[in-house]
Amino acid sequence: MPVEAEKLTVRRLDRLVLRDVSLRIEDGECVSVIGPNGAGKSTLMSALLGLLPADSGTVRLDGVPIDQLSRKHIARRLAYVPQIHEGFMGFSVRDVIEAGRFAHLDPLEPLSPEDRRAVTDAAAATRIEHLLDRRIDSLSGGERQKAWIAAALAQQTPALFLDEPTSALDPAHQAELIRLMRELHAAGKTLMVICHDLNLPLALGGRVLAIRDHTIAFDGPVEAMFELDLLRRIFDTDFELHRAVVSNHRSIQLCV
Repeated sequence: MPVEAEKLTVRRLDRLVLRDVSLRIEDGECVSVIGPNGAGKSTLMSALLGLLPADSGTVRLDGVPIDQLSRKHIARRLAYVPQIHEGFMGFSVRDVIEAGRFAHLDPLEPLSPEDRRAVTDAAAATRIEHLLDRRIDSLSGGERQKAWIAAALAQQTPALFLDEPTSALDPAHQAELIRLMRELHAAGKTLMVICHDLNLPLALGGRVLAIRDHTIAFDGPVEAMFELDLLRRIFDTDFELHRAVVSNHRSIQLCV
């Protein structure tokens, strides 16, 4: 189920955000997207999902231009967790997760036993079974984020697109989410993850895309992030490689 863009140009409010961007995400890849604030990371993800129209160029899903596909068809292939969620205030966590099954249902069709199993499995994967009967607006930011991730998992799509998924999570919940994303990728799910924390791509592995100056400034293996000159060119600041090794994990830290 490849997702690809060819010479994609996107404007928002008459401002150029992306120019002539071409990329291809293969089945089962893990792709982290990095870059400065305002570089166009979220715009790229939204365009690949068919949520933003292209000024020019083409986005294809399974080889078909995405603007020729129904939203239900796309929702059966791509699940999305944005940075900011609107709506569902007053609904329970269970309601939110069940909404992830709508792509598989006809209008007014009740949930089947299979749908309810998908909801239960998604809650278990994100470890929020104890929150199912709570209202979504009564949760902490981190708990709410996990509920939205559970809704995306309940869609049971081959691909999962996450926009800064760890931003509202404390360290323990970040570790839980990284564990979950690794497990999903190991099971064959395609992941595209927008990251501000540069340790997240290193923890996930796979491939990294860097967006700068309206286009892709780098596309290659995540190990290239240990080349500090590359990070300086992308972010216009100095980095250092933290030399402590814990469980064979290295991290990148910003120089102060």
